[in-house]
Amino acid sequence: MKSLLLSLFIFSFALKGFSLELSLNECKNMALQTDEEIRIAHNHIAQSNLDKGVAKAAYFPKIDGMGTAMYLTPDPSMNDMMDIQMKGVYMAGFSLTQPIYVGGKIYNANKLAKVGQDVAKEQLNAIKMDVLANAEKSYWMYVAVLSKIEMINSYMAQVDSIYEFTKTAYEIGMTSGISLSRVETKQSELKYRLKQAESGAELCRLALCRVIGVADTVEIIPTENLNEKIIDPDSFAGIDESPELHLAQKNVEAKRYDVKMVLGDYLPTIGLQLGWNAFGNLKMKSFVEGPDGNFYPYTSTMNYNGFMGAVSLSVPIFHWGEGYRKVKKAKIEVENAELSLEKNRKLLGLQAHQAYSNYTDGLELIKSATTAFEEARKNLDLMQTQYELGLMTLTDLLEAQSQWHTSLSNLIEAKTQYRINRVEYLRVVGLLE
Repeated sequence: MKSLLLSLFIFSFALKGFSLELSLNECKNMALQTDEEIRIAHNHIAQSNLDKGVAKAAYFPKIDGMGTAMYLTPDPSMNDMMDIQMKGVYMAGFSLTQPIYVGGKIYNANKLAKVGQDVAKEQLNAIKMDVLANAEKSYWMYVAVLSKIEMINSYMAQVDSIYEFTKTAYEIGMTSGISLSRVETKQSELKYRLKQAESGAELCRLALCRVIGVADTVEIIPTENLNEKIIDPDSFAGIDESPELHLAQKNVEAKRYDVKMVLGDYLPTIGLQLGWNAFGNLKMKSFVEGPDGNFYPYTSTMNYNGFMGAVSLSVPIFHWGEGYRKVKKAKIEVENAELSLEKNRKLLGLQAHQAYSNYTDGLELIKSATTAFEEARKNLDLMQTQYELGLMTLTDLLEAQSQWHTSLSNLIEAKTQYRINRVEYLRVVGLLE
């Protein structure tokens, strides 16, 4: 019911443009509900469940029925004295076939189908990790560029205030037109930067709309910002929960069952078959000799029904080494899968450690960027006061503002990158929720 309501909610906003306030978790849930790869993965799980049902059905007897009606003309002759009439001959019956032993293929096929179910679930987990990571990264990128727009607007407000102050000073002859021109140049530069940031925000908004499955006309308003509490990194989690590692492990398991399936083709098989068959209305026309020595026409009708039972045993004896070679080939596939597993384990471990290093380093970058921003902010406040008192030049004030802008921009980027690094680390180790 919850999924249905969310789908209707998404659809209502996909029709035309609306403003939509969304938290990070809401964006992630919408991405999971609308992503095509997620839907395909769910279909693969459904298919694997059907495959498991097919494999399980092989344990049980198979019952088949048959029926035939025939009309043959002209009547075939056995000899000059006998004809067979097959007008309306019928045959009917059913058979029950029960495998008793087929080289372990039924058992191993069920095990292989179970591995297929596990693989489908792990593929779904891997896709979920990617979708969640993409949604969270897109969300924070959009939040970051909105923060930069807010920063530039604040910067422009400061420069506008300086412009008014400088303009007044110029009008009363306390400063030159060069100073006023420099402020105007800075205003033009900031307008250009603002336009760039707004273009970037539009691209980020469109990307986020695509990820969460809404129309590109929807205006998204994030309810979270980069000043949300920074989560300290936990200890390294390892890669035991990684879907990629689980898939590689399941591949090895599947290859081992493949060996048993191939081996089963060259083991004895035992089967039981029971059946009931009937046929009727088969007429035979002939002549019989009467007491007087003359031959008289005679017609007999044949009808039959009865049960049949059989036990069959098949033992492969000699196939010119075919079985040996096929089993050997399947075992090589197992070895290749094991080597691939070890390779993936090493690569995933390296990737996870690198992601964790980026994650932990990001916290230090935030601390450094915060310190630099605080110093730049204090310096700007001091410069602003001294400039208004005539104790500082315009060049020094504009330089202080530039340093403030740069330090704040660096802080925004550090907070954004920290969150992206955290998401990437959790994705690699399979712990992203």
